[in-house]
Amino acid sequence: MKIDLASVMGLLAGPGCIIAGQLIEGGHLGTLIQGSAALIVIGASIAACMLSFSPAFLKAAATDVVKVVGESTPDSFDVIDRIVDYSNILTRDGPVALQGSVQKEPYPLLSMALNLLVSNINPQTMTAILERKFAENTRINNAGAEVFEAAGGYLPTFGIMGAVLGLIHTMSMLNEPAKLGDGIASAFVATLYGVGVANLLAYPISKKIRARAHAEKELDKIVLTAIRGIQSGQRGMSLRQALTGGSVAPANPAVRLARKGAA
Repeated sequence: MKIDLASVMGLLAGPGCIIAGQLIEGGHLGTLIQGSAALIVIGASIAACMLSFSPAFLKAAATDVVKVVGESTPDSFDVIDRIVDYSNILTRDGPVALQGSVQKEPYPLLSMALNLLVSNINPQTMTAILERKFAENTRINNAGAEVFEAAGGYLPTFGIMGAVLGLIHTMSMLNEPAKLGDGIASAFVATLYGVGVANLLAYPISKKIRARAHAEKELDKIVLTAIRGIQSGQRGMSLRQALTGGSVAPANPAVRLARKGAA
């Protein structure tokens, strides 16, 4: 899995800009560190998400964080190249040879589909199995995004709640005017946490997960189309054209890179 440098830089640059702005204005970094505010805002938001979603969705959100900094989705042309190679192996050497090659296939749905293909399962049954898996993949791949989108809504609300609680505590110190300024400043740190975490982390992460899910959905569609094509007897260039919408996908990676550079 390759590292997405833009995402890593974004994760670091957002908080970094806020901290730099605080220091430029003459503020102290210590004033932004409030354990009680973090507990109220982040802890309550996590609790609200736990109440809102099933364990499967929460697990998906935790594991999908990796997709934010990692480029794990394979290139569609690479998948098409492998599909065409598999179809040629099936025609030339038969199902037994194809089964040996499929064991090394890294893309889960394609591996599953080819294993079903060489098992001589009824085409209608096979299509039903793959369509159910496609629907399940789509749901799970978007589950993490739904959790982070919900968290993005909860965070600012609990930030306001934290600020209100801080102001209530500050109002109890009216007999100590010297402490009022610091108390009010500390109260609004909770609002900063809520708005900042929502817009620097929760919403951007949900968008990145959505983008990855969309890319995987398109790959899954290619796999389903490919299996239908292979079942109907398509092979080689005919299959490649069907999977690329009529245009010929370059089989050589160097050709793909050259086309990208030209674009």
